[in-house]
Amino acid sequence: MTMNRLEDYLNHIRQAATDAITFVEGLGKDEFLEDRRTQQAVIMSLIIIGEASTKIMDQYPDFAAAHS
Repeated sequence: MTMNRLEDYLNHIRQAATDAITFVEGLGKDEFLEDRRTQQAVIMSLIIIGEASTKIMDQYPDFAAAHS
C-alpha cells in the first residue's frame, strides 16, 4: 500500500469531522434532535469516519497501532 492512500484516508476522516462540526454549529441539543436532515448529515459523516478508520486498521496496521 502506498502512503498516499493513507494520507487520503486521514484527509477523509479530517474532512468528515469538520463537516459534522459545521452541520451542528449554532444548534442546541433540542434543535439538533428536531432536525432530521442535520442528524442524517452527521450520521453520514460518522459513517465516512468509520469506513476510513477501518481501511487504515486493515491496510496500515502498524500506523493504526502506533496512533491508537
